[in-house]
Amino acid sequence: MKLPILLPLFFVGCLPALAASNAPVSRVVLYPGSALIERTANVRAGAQELQIAGLPASFDADSVQIEADAGIEIGELVWRDSARSAPLNAEEARLEKLVRQLSERVAQLDGERLAAERTLKYLDALASPGDAIHDGNPQRVLDALRLGGVQAQRRILEIDSEKRDLERELQARQHDLERVRPAVAAVRQLDLRLNARRDGRVRLRYLFAEAGWRPAYRAKLDSDGRRVEIERLAQIAQRSGEDWSKVELALSTGQPQQRVAGPLPDPWNLSLRPEQRPEARAMMPMMAAAPAPMAKRGVAADQAAEPLFEVAVTQSEFATEYAIPGRIDLPADGRKVAVALGSLQVPVELHAQVAPRQDKAAYLVARGALPEGVWPAGPLQIYRNGAYVGQTTWDPAQETRLELPFGRDEKIKVAVRNLAADQARAGFVGQQAERRIADVFTVTNQHARPVDIRVIDASPVARDSQIEVEASFQPPVTDKDWDDRPGVVAWEQRLDAGAAASFTADYRIRWPKERKVIGLP
Repeated sequence: MKLPILLPLFFVGCLPALAASNAPVSRVVLYPGSALIERTANVRAGAQELQIAGLPASFDADSVQIEADAGIEIGELVWRDSARSAPLNAEEARLEKLVRQLSERVAQLDGERLAAERTLKYLDALASPGDAIHDGNPQRVLDALRLGGVQAQRRILEIDSEKRDLERELQARQHDLERVRPAVAAVRQLDLRLNARRDGRVRLRYLFAEAGWRPAYRAKLDSDGRRVEIERLAQIAQRSGEDWSKVELALSTGQPQQRVAGPLPDPWNLSLRPEQRPEARAMMPMMAAAPAPMAKRGVAADQAAEPLFEVAVTQSEFATEYAIPGRIDLPADGRKVAVALGSLQVPVELHAQVAPRQDKAAYLVARGALPEGVWPAGPLQIYRNGAYVGQTTWDPAQETRLELPFGRDEKIKVAVRNLAADQARAGFVGQQAERRIADVFTVTNQHARPVDIRVIDASPVARDSQIEVEASFQPPVTDKDWDDRPGVVAWEQRLDAGAAASFTADYRIRWPKERKVIGLP
C-alpha cells in the first residue's frame, strides 16, 4: 500500500539515480509521553531518489517532516509497510541466535539418545539365551556385549543430564527474548524523490508514542548547614524496536500531542420536567436502563504493553527543554535509564511538625523558596545527613514555596491528654444538645539545641446554620486556616533545649436535640 505525502513533484522522466541509506537515529527530543525522532541520511551529488528501509512501522506516518541541506530539492515521499522477518535490534538478534543454537543442540541430543537406545536393544537381543554365539571364544563375546551395554546406558544418562540443563537454559533465554522482542509486526520503507545538485544531508523527523521521560528528584538535607541540595534526574525509556546508539538527546516538558484549541461551551437550556401521572411514576423504578454491552477484549487489548510512564501534566506558561551532554545509548526493550540534569543548593529553615490527633510523633520539615524554572511533578527520594529516609511525590507546580518532609524526629516527644473525659458525652441544655471536646497537647524538645515546632489540629467547622461551634485555644493559635485548609489551626513556637510546651484546644458543639450530627467522634 502506498500513502503519498503531498510534497511538490518536480521529476518525471528517465530512471533516477538511487541512494540507499539506513538513516540512523541522530537526535531525539523526548516528551513526557512521546518522542520526536530525527534520522539523518547522507546524499551524494546526482542522487535522484533516496530509499530508507527497515524502519519500525510503529511511528505516526502523518507526522513525518523532511528537511534537506541547500542544493537538495525534495520531491514526493511514498512508504510501504511489510511484515517483519528479521530482528530490529542487536539484543533481539543475539538472543534469537542463542535460542536457535540451544534448540538445535537439544534436537541433536534427542537423536543421540535414540541411537543409544537402539544400540542397547540390539545388544540385549544378541545376549538373549536363545541366540547362538558363533565365535571361538564365547566369554570374550559376552564381555564385549556387557561392555557395550554399559557404555550405551551411560551415554543415555549423560544425554538426559545434559538435556535437562540445556532445556532450563533454553527456557530462560526464550523468556529473555520475549522480554526484549518489540511489539512491532511490520517494517516500513520510505522512498523519497529528490534532486541533489551537491553532497548533503536529508533529515527525517516523526513522532513516536512508545518513548518518553519522567522527572525524578533527590533532596539531600544538611541539617547543620541548614540547606537542601536538590538533584534533578530524568528516567528515560523507549520501545521503538531498535536500539538508539550514540544519539543526541534533549528532554522537553512540552506536550506535542496536546489539543491546540480549547473546548467551546454548549448552550445551557433550562426547562421544567413534564408532569407525570401517578401510575407512570410508580412504574419508573421498574424501567431501569439496560446495561451497556461489554466491549469485547481482543488479542491486541490483552497483549497491550504497559505504558512506559504515567504522563506528567506540567502547569507552566512555557515548556522547558533540557539538553543532555554527550551522546546517549538507549536500548529498545523499555528499560529505564537514569540521567542527571544538575543540582542546586537551597537555604532552608527547619521545624518539627506535629499533628497530635493523627500521630503522636514529630516530623522534620524544611522550608525555603521554590527554585526557579519548570519542575514537573515526579518521585522524590529523601536523604537526611547522608542517610536515606524514604520517598514521596513532589509537585512544585501546586506549591508557592518549598516545603519538604525529612522523616521522623525521634527527639521530639508528643503527649495528648483529654481535659473533658467526664463531659465528652452529649448533654442537653434546653432545646439543644451539647458536646465538649477538649485536649491538651504537650511537646517536649529533647535536643541539645532549640527547635522550632508547629502543632496543627483540625477544629470542627459547622456546615449547617443550626450547629454552633465555640472554640477556645490556649495559647492563641498562630494561623486559623493553616495552608488554606478551612478549620485547620496551627501553633508555631520555638522550644529551647530540654523545654516543653502545652497547647490546648477546647471545643463546645451545640445542635437541636432532635437531630443527629455527622462527624462527631
